[in-house]
Amino acid sequence: MMIFTRSFPVSSRTFCLVLVLLCLVLFPLAGSAVVADKIQTNLSIATDPADPGEDLAFVINGVLLDSDDNPLGNKKITLENSESEDMDSDYAFVAVTTTDTDGKYSFFRPGSSPVEFLRVKYNGNDRYEESVSEVIPGHTSRAPRVTDEIVPTVTKSETKITASVSPSNPNPGQTVKISGQLIGANGTPLGGKIVYLEISDRMGNQGDFAISGKGETDKNGYFQFLIGGGSTTNYIQIHFTGDDSNIESYSGMITVI
Repeated sequence: MMIFTRSFPVSSRTFCLVLVLLCLVLFPLAGSAVVADKIQTNLSIATDPADPGEDLAFVINGVLLDSDDNPLGNKKITLENSESEDMDSDYAFVAVTTTDTDGKYSFFRPGSSPVEFLRVKYNGNDRYEESVSEVIPGHTSRAPRVTDEIVPTVTKSETKITASVSPSNPNPGQTVKISGQLIGANGTPLGGKIVYLEISDRMGNQGDFAISGKGETDKNGYFQFLIGGGSTTNYIQIHFTGDDSNIESYSGMITVI
């Protein structure tokens, strides 16, 4: 017995419509990926001391938190300044640092820094939103500037910091001693001066170093810091910010492996 069949032509338009419907049935979720909202962040800022006046060295510090007040460590924080306290004015880059495990950061501003208003900024990433701190005054003038007043020039003395570490290759958790001396002109010891211990996890510019300790030299200019050793390489410097009679200086770089 012979069976005869008859084919019916299908237009290209009908074929495309059938193909689209088939794709919708087989892949109903295609192209509907959900983009998760970023986590909000909050960045605080303060100065120590609270009112550094016109020519006092000071520290800027604060903490980076998420929306649940959890600290955000290992995040880059940028310090910016402006001549105006207006949030929308042009702010210039000053320095960058990294938050520690508690989300804390710090920047040092010398007594010679200009009259300025300061803020810090976190640029965010794929998970966290960007945040900008409030604007706070740094060095601010307490009186109108007198442009025609003749200010006598004070000659400051050169200073030098010697520093060493013991041991330089500590075991994890072992205490490390950083010691040295601050001297002035002709090798004169400078006693009663404040020096800062500054640490970075990489070789870089001064903005990469964060203040980790503060000490005062004894009558012979000697100082000492004790820090905990770790499993990573740290770069350390001792910083004297200068004063009315002496110029600012840094020690040589100390590497603690």
